[in-house]
Amino acid sequence: MTIALTYNVKHTRSSTSLTAQNEAEFDSPETVEALKKALESENHKVIKIEADDSAYSRFQTLKNEIDIVFNVSEGLRGQARESQIPAILEMLNIPYTHSGVLAQAVTLDKALTKKILTFHGISTPKFLLIRQIRQISPILTQVSRELSYPLIVKPNSEGSSKGIFNKNLVFDEKKLSERIAWLLKTFKQPVIIEEFLSGREFTVSILGNSPPKVLPIVEQNFEVFPENMPHFASYEAKWLFEDELPNPHDAYFCPAPIDKNLKIKIDNICLAAWDALELKDVARIDLRLDHDGNPSILEVNTLPGLISDPNIVTYLPIAARKAGYTYETLVNTILNEALKRYGLLKSSKSHIHIAPKPLILTEEK
Repeated sequence: MTIALTYNVKHTRSSTSLTAQNEAEFDSPETVEALKKALESENHKVIKIEADDSAYSRFQTLKNEIDIVFNVSEGLRGQARESQIPAILEMLNIPYTHSGVLAQAVTLDKALTKKILTFHGISTPKFLLIRQIRQISPILTQVSRELSYPLIVKPNSEGSSKGIFNKNLVFDEKKLSERIAWLLKTFKQPVIIEEFLSGREFTVSILGNSPPKVLPIVEQNFEVFPENMPHFASYEAKWLFEDELPNPHDAYFCPAPIDKNLKIKIDNICLAAWDALELKDVARIDLRLDHDGNPSILEVNTLPGLISDPNIVTYLPIAARKAGYTYETLVNTILNEALKRYGLLKSSKSHIHIAPKPLILTEEK
């Protein structure tokens, strides 16, 4: 098959600078090349298309040559940026991997995601949303009535822990006000104020569609954190601390050391979120336990990282390796799950063949 690989690439090393943060979700050149090679390992032809301002014209030119797009693009700008390439592809009638336009747009919005989860009875920490600096005084009054400290504040439409620094965990109104103002000014988007759950933190990768499969659960290992580092997956922890450990694998446990009942609870809440948000092919869901030990969903990531280097902490490949997948089989499983959705992959006990591309694409339910 001819596969277009769509991505955004990093140009800056990870640091606390705003430039580095702006590219935190992007893939390194090494990851882009690893994805290309993984797809080529199944004898596919791969065309790389960076998700920049010229992407639409390239797709328009190549649409009759492309069978499917392996889409890991994060988008360039805006609060629904992860849905930009999927929207272009749907307009041009080109199939693609990962979740659809609506799911990509919704899940990047933390508050909207939590509203949908709450509607479906899926546990998520209590929260408030603030959009403008002039609303700080009223929101502080509302916080005092509706939420309990400690609180964590986050930019509402960012991934990869962008803007979620150690200082974002606050224990009083003064620090809360200061942090809200700084985030509003720096990231120029609404800020979510969320109750901080004190329990263990997990991340769950889900793969496939019929039915989706929960991969081995990963738990954050807070025991290796320095004494002054708060126990959550902050930007500093994720990008500046974990990979500098003498053994990066000390940053997590996989599979998480949990009992059967807790595993069932975590599996069920993640699969419920998968269904509620209409996710496809692959996703990663972050959770924490509350003071009673019950799981509660923090965030949903429809474009989980696919770094190939086993010495870099990236949770989907970690979970997949524990489940017995190689990097190549993980990448091609995501691809094949999308092909099956579109009716482009027909399998039997004896062979697999590619169906011709239909004139009008309709996904199989």
